[in-house]
Amino acid sequence: MIEASDIVDVLDECVSMEREFLSLLKKLVRTETPPGDKKSHKKLFSILEPELAALDFDTQIFPGKESGGQFYARPVKMNKNGYQLLLGHADTVWPRGTLNKMPFEKNENIITGPGIYDMKAGLAMIVFALQLIDKQGLKPELAPVLFINSDEETGSTDSVSKIKKLAKAMDRVYVLEPSLDPDGKLKTRRKGVGHFKVKIEGTSSHAGIEPEKGRSAIVELSYIIQKLYALNDPVNGISINVGKIEGGISTNVVAPQSSASVDVRVLTKKDAEQIDREIKKIEPTIPDVKIKITGGFNRPPMVQNNRNRALWNAATHIGSELGIELSEGISGGGSDGSYTSLYTATLDGLGAVGDGAHSPTERIFLEQTLQRIAVLVNLLLLPPISE
Repeated sequence: MIEASDIVDVLDECVSMEREFLSLLKKLVRTETPPGDKKSHKKLFSILEPELAALDFDTQIFPGKESGGQFYARPVKMNKNGYQLLLGHADTVWPRGTLNKMPFEKNENIITGPGIYDMKAGLAMIVFALQLIDKQGLKPELAPVLFINSDEETGSTDSVSKIKKLAKAMDRVYVLEPSLDPDGKLKTRRKGVGHFKVKIEGTSSHAGIEPEKGRSAIVELSYIIQKLYALNDPVNGISINVGKIEGGISTNVVAPQSSASVDVRVLTKKDAEQIDREIKKIEPTIPDVKIKITGGFNRPPMVQNNRNRALWNAATHIGSELGIELSEGISGGGSDGSYTSLYTATLDGLGAVGDGAHSPTERIFLEQTLQRIAVLVNLLLLPPISE
């Protein structure tokens, strides 16, 4: 257990940084970073680089194939006690031009803008936590290392190998994804995420003259969709959604092909393996129709293992000493924290307090978000969890 004397009360300092925090946050939000927009990703990295350089951090950008790459930073003077990772992403789900409809605006305690909650505010929180540690002359036992990718919203294909490699070298990982729900729950469990593609080949024929000779791929798809939805199990956290369908040629032709894109979420590795088997063994209902199902789980579930619980317990104790009540929750959304949790202690949802991720109502609550920086500062000052 952390002693009360070990807690650094920097709440007032965090709240007093409002003007400077908003200045950086505005720059980050107004730099729109849509998926796959390499130029915009690099522009955002260029905003972060001088902030870290001023704190005597070395910075580097690793190139990406389908994204703007990854921003990596570490102190010039590294201690030998080990490392802790601050993890986040620069990309958002919003296309360029969204700022025209969702401008960066402040209305008392509420700040809005595309990507502000998920997760531009989290990036600003990283910077200000490190600045506060520097200003207070505090010395973390573990060197803080930053890794910000720009393809998280599209599956982290470019960056996942580096994330896993870094995680193996870290004592712990703090993920600055936004907290959960308006009350700011930390994310101590996450569902695993799977994506599947269903392709169906039927036989075309004239819909008016000889429909009996056709084998409709669209009708077959309707049967398969029902089979997929029958696998939903809300009680056990299993959700399956057919989010996109395509097919057919014309209204007067029996459809020779169709396809569907399927999103699957599960809480456990066992369920992931079971659902994967169930989906891939689905057979066609209509004779002479062929189906092909590909895909699988790309993000594993993040589970409540002992090392993750140790970080959660530390966070709640820190919060209690600071007068911040922290609670926990399960997120159905994916995160790179699911990868790091495979190798080292991981605590997710340490970013902004707000709501509306991926929604036109996206927003943060400024005061509560600033207060969470104080929690992050103290988490960074923890001794190695192995001690």
